[in-house]
This record gives sequence, C-alpha cells and structure tokens, in this order.
Amino acid sequence: MKKALVTGGAGFIGANLIRNLLDMSVEVVSLDNYSTGSKSNEIQGVKYYILDIENIDKIQDIDFDICFHLAAQSRVQPSFENPIESVRVNVNGTMKLMEWARQRTVKVIYAGSSSKHHDPSDSPYAMTKYIGEEICKLYKKSYNVNVEISRFYNVYGPNEPLDEKFGNVIGIWREKVRLNKPLTIVGDGNQKRDFTHVDDIIDGILKIAFSDKNHND
Repeated sequence: MKKALVTGGAGFIGANLIRNLLDMSVEVVSLDNYSTGSKSNEIQGVKYYILDIENIDKIQDIDFDICFHLAAQSRVQPSFENPIESVRVNVNGTMKLMEWARQRTVKVIYAGSSSKHHDPSDSPYAMTKYIGEEICKLYKKSYNVNVEISRFYNVYGPNEPLDEKFGNVIGIWREKVRLNKPLTIVGDGNQKRDFTHVDDIIDGILKIAFSDKNHND
C-alpha cells in the first residue's frame, strides 16, 4: 500500500487510522466535511480535503491503492432527528464512493456497524448503514470491486467524542465523570454490550487492507 484515501479522516477513528498509516510510510489523503470531524485531529504530512462525501469526484489526487470509508452519519439519536441526512450520507454517499472506486480500481474497506446483527429498522442509522453494506456487495458482485466490510462495535479510545449527542457510551460517561455528574444507564443495568478499543479496530482493518482474503459477508 503506497497511497490511501481516508473518508472521515478528521474524525475519531479516522485520525487514529491516519497516524498508523503514516507510521507505515503510506501517503494519506483525507476527505471530511467537518460536520463532526475536528481541525484539532489534523496531522502534519496529510493532505486534507474539506469536502462532502457526495463530492468525492472533486478530489484531484490520483493513483490511490485503497480507500478506508469511515465517513458517515454515525450515531443513532441524530439519525432519528434527521433521517434524510442519514440516507444522503450513508446511502447516497456510499454509492458515490463505490462508483468512484470502480472507475479507479481502488480497494475499499467499508466501516460497517454491529447494528447489522440486529433489526435494521430499529433506527434510520441502522437501516442506512445496512443499505450501505448492500451497495458494497452490489459493487463487489456486479462490478468486481475489491471491497471488504468491517463491523465496528462501540469504539472508544483517544480523541473519542465526549458529548452526549455524538459520543459513544464510554465517551459520554467520561465526560459525566469529569463534570462530577451521575452516569446515565438506560434500562435495568443488567444488559451487556461489546466495546472495542480504537487500537484494535485499526489493527483489524489494516490486516484486512493487506490481506487478499475475500469474505462473502
């Protein structure tokens, strides 16, 4: 791998991924509209495009080996508040990216969601991420695009969002601890969830990136 595009590169997972890619001497280009990404996550040596995912064709760089597609409307509650935006970003944006990858023969690692293993109709977020996966499978089967899906489970770690709207459970709890507020637990407290440190997520998707193995799901 010599050159990588990271969509959502100014976000939590994207910034952690980019640090690892730079350590591997990979040339990195980031695409992010900064709706949730932050300028504070930018890293020297990376070319940053302030673009919406639907405008991926405006990227002037060429010769990408791989694209890590992390850009998404990535939280459940905001998706209820604006389902149209979830469809625009997670469905239309993924379609635009897959077509971009098809035309340029670029391998894609798609950031899927653990919600795939539950009822997708539970939220606009879950449904649109599920449809995003199906678009990836369409391009893999019908157009022979090299794409693999990695489903993330409640990622936490350095640079994670701490606010209640866009944060994950651990990030929200960290902020409440900082403010000396009680931790909010939804339900009876006996439920279980899987949590994954961002370093393990990065390790996993890099293994996928460098592997020639294909998975039907």
